[in-house]
Amino acid sequence: MDREKLIVPNQIGYLILKEDGAVLESGGELKNDERSANVIMGLLNLTESIDESFMPNSSCERITIDYEQHYYSICMSNRRIYVVKISKSQNGGAATITTTTSSSSSNSVYNDASDSGAVLA
Repeated sequence: MDREKLIVPNQIGYLILKEDGAVLESGGELKNDERSANVIMGLLNLTESIDESFMPNSSCERITIDYEQHYYSICMSNRRIYVVKISKSQNGGAATITTTTSSSSSNSVYNDASDSGAVLA
């Protein structure tokens, strides 16, 4: 069965990474995309350095990076990091990074209006 069709509807690319950032599998627009893997690992490492009183680092379940035409969903399971690039309808706006925590239903959001394509577009 084709793994590229197993992850999510409207998926346009995916990466599966080891905990150290090594690419195990990739497909679609993220096929062999080491640059995006490095950027994502940098983002994950950054979340570990956030002040515990602001956002407990052990409670992060998912990070979403949201652009006009697509978004990235990043989560960890079974010591693997799953990154999926998903197409969406155009609704405007700059890049937004959202982290979902298990301790509450609220999300922490960083909105980068200055450079919407610098991270992973």
